Amino acid sequence: MPKFRLDVEYDYDFFLVGISCHEKPYRLCWAINKELELNLEQTEPFKISLKKNAPPTEFPLFAVEDTQHETAIYLISNRGENQLLIPEHERADYFFIVKGPFTDADKENMMRKMKSISFVLMSYSIAPDTLKSKQNLVF
Repeated sequence: MPKFRLDVEYDYDFFLVGISCHEKPYRLCWAINKELELNLEQTEPFKISLKKNAPPTEFPLFAVEDTQHETAIYLISNRGENQLLIPEHERADYFFIVKGPFTDADKENMMRKMKSISFVLMSYSIAPDTLKSKQNLVF
């Protein structure tokens, strides 16, 4: 019997921001909601097995999705139980993911407002295609 191989290409067409912040996830979410006038809400934690045959690790996840405008915004913690979601960005405590038809001006505005949050130590844009573990951000 012939073997078939399934090759799946994921879409990494999203705006990604790394955030360094020592606050709890719900506190950062509240500040982002207030500053960016969003309505991010806590969802079920994102569960993923980062190592082969290992139990899944949970990462706190906040989301707002607008099907009418085909947009989605997520805030996910980079830190799980003794593991990092994206190990090559160990200084990032959280990732802010924006999917949809946003302009560069919208993205710059989001970055500027995020940097104005008093307890956000650093926020920086990341090109998703450059990440080795970018598949961990597909959910």
